[in-house]
Parts: sequence; C-alpha cells; structure tokens
Amino acid sequence: MSINSREDVNKYYQIVNELVDEYMSKGKIRPSNLKRYLQPGSERFKKFLIRNKLNEITGIDRVLSDVIEDRANMESDGVLTFESFKFFESDEFKTSSLKQCFYKGLEKADIEMEKALADFFDTNLGSIDVVDSDKHVFYIEDAWTDVVCFSEEDMKVIEENMAEYLYSELKKKEIELVERMFGDLSINLGEIIDSNPAVYEAFVSAIKEKLANEVLEEIMENLLGGDFSGYAKRDKIRNYHIFYWGK
Repeated sequence: MSINSREDVNKYYQIVNELVDEYMSKGKIRPSNLKRYLQPGSERFKKFLIRNKLNEITGIDRVLSDVIEDRANMESDGVLTFESFKFFESDEFKTSSLKQCFYKGLEKADIEMEKALADFFDTNLGSIDVVDSDKHVFYIEDAWTDVVCFSEEDMKVIEENMAEYLYSELKKKEIELVERMFGDLSINLGEIIDSNPAVYEAFVSAIKEKLANEVLEEIMENLLGGDFSGYAKRDKIRNYHIFYWGK
C-alpha cells in the first residue's frame, strides 16, 4: 500500500499528527525531544510505525519525519499556543532526577529482550516474567533474580537524557565572584548559558566523554540498585545491557 493522492497525503498526515501528539502526551515528552526519541531510521522510529500498523505503507516514513520536524520547529520558533506552552512547561514534562533519565522516551520491553535474557541465563522464555515493561524489569525464575535490561539504542537515549538533565542542573548554579565579606557579587550560570546556544553542544560533548568507559553503567547500577537491594552484577549479551542481583 502506498500514498498516491492528495487525499491519501491529507489522511495520513492527520493520522500521524494525532499519533505523535498522543505519544508526547502519554510519554510526557517535549516537542524538542521528539527528534532524539524518534530519530528517522532508528529502531525506535520503526517500532513506532509497526506499533501503529503503518509500517506497510510506502512513503509513511516521510510523513512521520515531517510531523516530528514540525513539532520540534514549533517549540524552537516559539509558535506554540499559550495552552500548549503551559502544558509542556509543566512539571510532568521535566526530568527531575537522574533516575528518570532511564525511562524518558524509551519503548516498552519487548520479546527480543526476553530472548536475550533467556540465552544469557540459559533458560526458556517460560521462566521469564515481565514485571514492568515500561521500566524494563524482568524476573528470572530459574535464577531467582530481578533483571533490568536495556538495548544499545536505549543506552544512547539514556546518555542523551542524562546530558540534558545535567545541563538543566548546571543552569541553576550560582557562582559567587567576590567573597561576600567584600560585597555580594554573583551570577547565575543560566543567564550566560542561555545567551549562547553553542554552550549546550559543548557541554553535551564533554558529558558524553565523561560517561564513557563504563561510567554510565556504574551510575545506572548504583541508582537502579536501590529498587532491588543493590545489584551485584552487570553484564552484556549481544546488544543488550543487563543489571541483576546474583545468578
């Protein structure tokens, strides 16, 4: 099936617009982050189309890409309605902790994760229970262990989420330029950073370098451990990262 007429174009743009708005609303995702979470050509982009039964339509990739670009531009150009602006600026759409970085924009756990876990723990799919598909939590009966599993693509999204969160935290910092005993002279970093868009790119690049060499996994291990009395191990099978207690 393909998009052949102007009528088809209008029909599918309307469908995709509604689906993207629903995706943002349910996931509490800002328009500016859509391009990161649904990057054209990525597995997440393809899954979005498959989940909504649109993947067999020739030309639908272009429609989805256009809608995502349109939403991102609306926010960056400041043309959102006042109601939409208030909606996206609400606390629900903000990342208020490092741990939330593990879930923003991620797809639900899927059968491929279960297969990878079955191979890793040398068990069958019947021994794997999905505890929380949104947070990618599984229980392996044969191994008596809880497991959190993320794909390589998930890890990249988490890294980007973390960089964005840390950037927002940096902007809140106030630097004291002169000791208070000589006078109150300080400056909020946000006042400087917001006036120079290039700073964001430089900061993200620097943070990604810091998160290399397993630092990201160490942070995740420590934060996730609080849910399951601490993780004793972390490992990887194929392109899946797993965090678990014992084996």
